[in-house]
Amino acid sequence: MTGIEASTSPPPLPRWFGPRASPDDPAISALIARVARGAGWADIGGEFNLNVRIDAEPPLVLRVHRPWVRRGRVAGLRRLRERLGRTQVRVARPIRISGGDLLRVADRWAELEEFIDHVQPPAGKDSSLRLFEELGRVHTALKAVWEPSPPEPLDDHRTLGQLRYSVGFTRRRLGPGSEPVVRRMRQLTGELSKLGKEVELPCVPIHGDYKLGNAGELPDGSWATFDLDFARVRERLYDIAGSLNHVAQSGGLLEPRRLLDAYEGTAPEPLTRDEHRWLPGALALIPLHWAATAGLVGDGIREAESAMTAAEAWWSRRGELSSYSGGRARTD
Repeated sequence: MTGIEASTSPPPLPRWFGPRASPDDPAISALIARVARGAGWADIGGEFNLNVRIDAEPPLVLRVHRPWVRRGRVAGLRRLRERLGRTQVRVARPIRISGGDLLRVADRWAELEEFIDHVQPPAGKDSSLRLFEELGRVHTALKAVWEPSPPEPLDDHRTLGQLRYSVGFTRRRLGPGSEPVVRRMRQLTGELSKLGKEVELPCVPIHGDYKLGNAGELPDGSWATFDLDFARVRERLYDIAGSLNHVAQSGGLLEPRRLLDAYEGTAPEPLTRDEHRWLPGALALIPLHWAATAGLVGDGIREAESAMTAAEAWWSRRGELSSYSGGRARTD
């Protein structure tokens, strides 16, 4: 290979990234058979983790994590779910596996939890309002039981510096044809950096990926909360902005002010004035991250362009969005 060829070859994915676990992997298949003990089972999805419903009595969920997840992180989240079980927020109860909390399989950590029978709330305006009411309740519960906190998860866009690294990696992975969308990423990142220096944002325990796909409606009408894999302490507006983006994608987006009001009705604290100022930046940051990590997650230029269009659309509304201020907003 010549020097020119080497310089134009896309960089390999990081060794730690690793694919989602597969039930076809002999080690994983053996673990499923060991846990199921002849009962039926089904892969019930999950973008990052393999989640297998075991049709035992009572039914269970076997979760096999991605390679990057550390033992301390998984164990810490199990203890967090146990504490959340004493609050109004319904989460899956951890169950021991082979006499312990966790099991090592195929260079990954595996765990068991109860299966909560539920239906996913349908996309729509009513579900969107309920989602933000529940998000406020989740934040209230997390605040009450967070300590001791679990170890931090892998977070590749906690800082704008990390985001810039992801943009560069995607540029190298997708090649010269990605340069136009990469320029858009870098321009927006610079504009967000300027605004970010002007605001002070409260950091609290957050869910990290709260959306209809991670909620379930129970027979009594209450909701359960799933997938705490990205729970950590960071700007709470990150959680709100993530939920708003998912609602927009599902077609259930109402006037954002109505959703923020629903959140503030159940949240521990109202949004601050700086949070209202940062709202358009927080909303743009979510799809900007999707665009920046396109080369890491296997998306192409088209997906990166689509994400950037969404990011720029939020940012273009900054005059409108940053002016939102409900009656409960603090003045400090």
